[in-house]
This record gives sequence, structure tokens and C-alpha cells, in this order.
Amino acid sequence: MFLSKVIILLIPIFYFCSTNSSISQTYPIYNEIPSIAVVDQEALFAKSKWGKNILNQVELLVSSLATENRSIEKGLENEELFLTEKRKLISKKEFNVFALEFDLKVQNIRKQQGEKQKNINFLLNDKRTQFFERITPILLMLINDLGVEVLLKKDTVALASLGSDITLIAIKWIDETLKD
Repeated sequence: MFLSKVIILLIPIFYFCSTNSSISQTYPIYNEIPSIAVVDQEALFAKSKWGKNILNQVELLVSSLATENRSIEKGLENEELFLTEKRKLISKKEFNVFALEFDLKVQNIRKQQGEKQKNINFLLNDKRTQFFERITPILLMLINDLGVEVLLKKDTVALASLGSDITLIAIKWIDETLKD
């Protein structure tokens, strides 16, 4: 009976000691890249030298187009003011002809400027496509070198450890490989 009481008293102590050691354990810290890694594709483009160069070129084109649009807008405002003054001096029929010509001119300019914007967007999309085509072999070499089996886009992953994100390493490899 005494032995059974001692055993009953020792069981909680053994249980507490064994669970206490598991409480003090920490989460694993990965020193190596896991077999599944993630990469931020937007950062690959925006932070790599090649991508930054393209974005700078596009920004210059957009800025130039904006300057051109402001200049055209000023010219059209002046022309509209001239038509407003001319309206006082000519018949309604003559004014309607001038107003229609002005309206067609504005529509034509909007179409031309819209096409220029579309061309800039097309250029950016084309350069992005070229970029991702050119970096695919680089990323394949990188994941093979790191021992990564699967590479996922970061924006499609719900949760991932910090150690699984290889974006910065990939950007370094891209910058070292893409020189033009």
C-alpha cells in the first residue's frame, strides 16, 4: 500500500518533468533552404538591375507623354477660348462648323495619345515577359544549386517561413547573370 501511494505521487512528478522539457523547446531554425521555396516575382523585376532599367525607361516615356499631353491641353484650351470669342462675331451656322471641326480634332488627339499610352503599356508588358523568359534558366540553376525541389510564387502561398523566401538570393543571381 505504501508503495502504491509513492508510485501515485511520483507519476505526476515524472509527467511534469517530461512535459516541462518539451515546453522549453524552441521552434526549429532553418540553416538551409527548405525543399520548397518561394519567390516574389514583382520584387525580382522591380529590384533587379535589369528590371529597374526597364522601369526607368518606361517612367521617362510616361513623363514625356504627360508633358506632351499638358502642352496639347494648353493649346486646345487656347483654341477653345478663341472659338468662344469668335462665336460672338459669326453666325450660329458658321460657329457650328468650327465647333464640329474642333470636336473632331480633340477626338483625334485623344485617340493618338491613347495609342501612345497603349504602346508604352505594351512595351512594359513585353519587357516583363522577356525578363521572366530570360530569368527562368537562372532560377532553375539557382534552385538546383540550393537543393530546392519546388519554387512557388510568393503571392500564391498562404504562409511560409522566412527561410523559404529566396527572392534576395535570386535577385543577386539575376544581376550577376543578366548584363544587358
